[in-house]
Amino acid sequence: MNNIILSSVTREELVNEISKVVLSGITTILKESRKEDLNSKEWLSSKETESLLKISSVTRWNWSKSGILKANKIGNRLRYRKDDVLKALIRKEPEM
Repeated sequence: MNNIILSSVTREELVNEISKVVLSGITTILKESRKEDLNSKEWLSSKETESLLKISSVTRWNWSKSGILKANKIGNRLRYRKDDVLKALIRKEPEM
């Protein structure tokens, strides 16, 4: 961490420096969280998948039929692996 000497620093400069440090910390936390989620073997229901992706049930169904999302039938229910869902989202992000 860098030491900041507040000898002749304006308020704006101080705010900008603090913002940079906080943003850097948040970015690091988000990257680590994303790595953990991408390695998660958790199963999601259809509703949980829609909520995570912020999509409608029609979009989820279309994405499943077109191969964007891989649905797994467990018993009589559709389930989605969380890591597969997040990988699909990463592939779709540039298109959105």
